[in-house]
Amino acid sequence: MENSTFSFLLAAVLLSTQVQAHAQGLPPSAQKGSPAQEQTPPEVQLSSRLAETLLIHKEEPACQKSSDGVRVTGTVVIAITIDKTGKVSRAQTLSGAKMLRPLALATVRKYRYRPYLLNNTPVEVVTLVSIAIDCIFHTGQA
Repeated sequence: MENSTFSFLLAAVLLSTQVQAHAQGLPPSAQKGSPAQEQTPPEVQLSSRLAETLLIHKEEPACQKSSDGVRVTGTVVIAITIDKTGKVSRAQTLSGAKMLRPLALATVRKYRYRPYLLNNTPVEVVTLVSIAIDCIFHTGQA
């Protein structure tokens, strides 16, 4: 199934590039991988399942699990951009408890991925990551 997902994503990227070239009035020869297009590869969107197969370093959220305070449990969904080297270069929370968002962002920024290759060239990719968190937050009251 992942192979068909990859094929679909690749076809969508190629079609998008051709549509953009056509909209800009470029001739068909420029639509088939002109040198200008090869220098700036398109941004690729990966499913979270496919991105997870590229994950080589994952950390758990750094929080206390057993002490006095307010227990907050939930899942934070984050949109991330993985650069050509496999590092998370941008991260933005999309949903989740507000108390958990900073912790989830700090956690996902430590993730490392194998670079995603398109035509044997590393490209920047965007995907979604869900981080489940179960933490105790101190209220500051004794």
